[in-house]
Amino acid sequence: MKVRNAGSRAGVTYMEVLCASAVCVLSLSVMIQLWAFSMQFSARTTDTAIACSLARQTIETLKETGFSQTAEAPASAPLVHYFDIATGNMDNSSNTARYKVSTTVVSDFTVPASNPVAPAANALRTVTVTVSLAQLGTQLTTITTYLTREGI
Repeated sequence: MKVRNAGSRAGVTYMEVLCASAVCVLSLSVMIQLWAFSMQFSARTTDTAIACSLARQTIETLKETGFSQTAEAPASAPLVHYFDIATGNMDNSSNTARYKVSTTVVSDFTVPASNPVAPAANALRTVTVTVSLAQLGTQLTTITTYLTREGI
């Protein structure tokens, strides 16, 4: 028959429970921070993808409009459109839009005394499309291309 000492009982001490709890709390807080970071990263990636799509769509629309029919839009007065998360046009309610698409079209040569300003036949037209978050103003993407009268 074994006799036990009064001070040596089987079980878990308070210090062991405290250390295990601290490790669990620390692990849980790191997991929550990682989850929050991944959600922000995912939202930013979605915004950037939609912004690139909107910019490409705008460029293609201007190319379809044509060299002569595309209106001048200098940096001081860019053409601005607003879109929602589903890329639907929100020009009528810009205060609820998610994205702001600013387009500038600048010709290096113009027809003198033309009103509205018309590009010269030998002009190179620079088209710049900038997409940003409408409410925050955070720029997401900028795409630049050129329009010429007879191709490249």
